Amino acid sequence: MGELSTISKLAVILTLSFAPVTSLDGSSDIGMVVDCWYVEEGGGKKGSFPTSINQDQAVLLLRHVSYDKGEELKLPSDLALPSDLKPGMFFDVTDYSRIITHPGFKKRRNPSEKPRCEVNSYVPEEANVKWAMHLTQDERTPAYQSGTWFSSHIQTSDHSFSVASVHRVTSGPSGAEDTSPHKTSVVLNVFSRTPSVRTKLKRDVLLDCGFAMDRQTGFAVEWRYQYRGSGHLVYAYNGAQDRVDMAEEGTEMFFYELHSRGNASLLIRDVDMRHEGSYICTIYMPNLHAQQSIDLEISETPRLTVSPELLHLTPGREQTVLCEICCYYPLDVSVKWTRKRSGNSSTEHISESWLSGHRVNPDGTYNLTSSITIKPTAEDHHNVYTCYVDHVSVKAGLRESVTLKVAGASGPSIEDAIGMFICAFFLYGTLRLLYWLFAEKVYPLVSGSMEETKEKMN
Repeated sequence: MGELSTISKLAVILTLSFAPVTSLDGSSDIGMVVDCWYVEEGGGKKGSFPTSINQDQAVLLLRHVSYDKGEELKLPSDLALPSDLKPGMFFDVTDYSRIITHPGFKKRRNPSEKPRCEVNSYVPEEANVKWAMHLTQDERTPAYQSGTWFSSHIQTSDHSFSVASVHRVTSGPSGAEDTSPHKTSVVLNVFSRTPSVRTKLKRDVLLDCGFAMDRQTGFAVEWRYQYRGSGHLVYAYNGAQDRVDMAEEGTEMFFYELHSRGNASLLIRDVDMRHEGSYICTIYMPNLHAQQSIDLEISETPRLTVSPELLHLTPGREQTVLCEICCYYPLDVSVKWTRKRSGNSSTEHISESWLSGHRVNPDGTYNLTSSITIKPTAEDHHNVYTCYVDHVSVKAGLRESVTLKVAGASGPSIEDAIGMFICAFFLYGTLRLLYWLFAEKVYPLVSGSMEETKEKMN
């Protein structure tokens, strides 16, 4: 019975694995439709840059397909395309790894939630970096001499997933007026589930990058760092020869995961300010490559301190209250003060406040001081002054408060009465102790000494 149970379980798993895939947008087998832009350079070039950029509306049909290749997929009869779509701007995409059919690319009613999509023409060419050469067993890199190629880049609207793909056209329009689609097969996918990463200082951070190829061949991985126009190589690995050409100190890759699952993620240990910037993960296969850019941001939450901690003043006495904002990053921070009057639930903004300049700490974080000046009257007793700080590292903001107590404003409070009682009790005990010492110790000594003196005189 145990063997039968196991076989039954395997049968269920296989049945589910090969069952028809239901589309995320409600249709039975077409996959999903993504609105896109076809972008190409126009005119000539001025230096390294084109003089103009042309873009046209495009549509991608991302197929849900089985892993069995060779199946002819027909266009669904109910597929609606924009009426003004130009010929050649419709792409029927087949990806046997299914990576490009990510759930985040599903069409939504809100236009602002559409995925970002761009398609470009692509020309296969041999890589010119040493770690991406000789990726085949015979150390020759065959060129793709024929065919039409495209590349695409799609990112979900919430920036949670991004995939760059290289497509080979299997069939396409026969002429300029032919409205039939470019049928493409994805040869290479490079994707990331963390296009943007935010971390604190001195943490280990993993930059996610994965890839899938439609054939077994050699590959290479390259990680580059870019920040404000400058950059450098961080990691370079030739998978065909199992050779690390470059590995910056404090970085690590996982080679078993890399070869078995296409996991090209990069681990950076003990992050500090020099690590902030963009990291470009490039996957090379013979004559083809695709890449993902991953932004690494440092974010440190401010720490607030309001001083003085106890705000006890006499009427008319002027006092400066400080809000020390410490150890935050990045630089942008906003500060405001509010006052809540005693017996009133509403708060009012204090417009007259002062800010110091930003001060840089040795670790690259910043400090700032904000201050207000108060000159209380008796009516200000129990007013609450609050320092509010908004920073990108916190959603709801931060605040720190201090309560003003004005001497003589409302007579002694319960706390004052308890304090006076304790002081009186302590004073009474001290006097009793002094009396006892005098009566039991000092007085007998003085009295005995006087009697001895009298006896000697007699």
